[in-house]
Amino acid sequence: LRKGKPLNGPVRPHKWMDLVGQRKTGQELTIERAMESCTFKTGISSVIGYGLGIVLGLFTAGVESNVSVGPDSQIREQTVREVFRDLRQRGHSYGKNFALVGAMFACTECALETVRGKSDNWNSPMSGCITGGVLGLRAGVQAGVLGCAGFAAFSTAIDYYLR
Repeated sequence: LRKGKPLNGPVRPHKWMDLVGQRKTGQELTIERAMESCTFKTGISSVIGYGLGIVLGLFTAGVESNVSVGPDSQIREQTVREVFRDLRQRGHSYGKNFALVGAMFACTECALETVRGKSDNWNSPMSGCITGGVLGLRAGVQAGVLGCAGFAAFSTAIDYYLR
């Protein structure tokens, strides 16, 4: 044994080998390439975002009480059909918004990783800033700057928590 130096270098498996050192099959390599593609990441983020939006929309619609006013300005209770219609509309609306945000973030993050050529801790805040800035620009420059800062901070906090 040489002092301070390991006998073997770090294990760096090739892309065609798994962690155990066995060769990956062609099917495993194809699935791995598909799952690492920007298209797949964007698609799965939008699907998960839509599902999360539906859940949040159902929750907010259930918590908020909608009081109906009849034609003669009398307050009346909603029918079950109106309640379910409101739940469906609110869930769908939130779902579309969350799907859009998830797809924008995933696509931007994947594009940044591709352009920069590395996957590090800066990709997430930068893509959060771009996503928040673009979404905020619809309401003006100040909202775009605040959206950029807010999304970047949120992305950084999530990455810090998950790593």
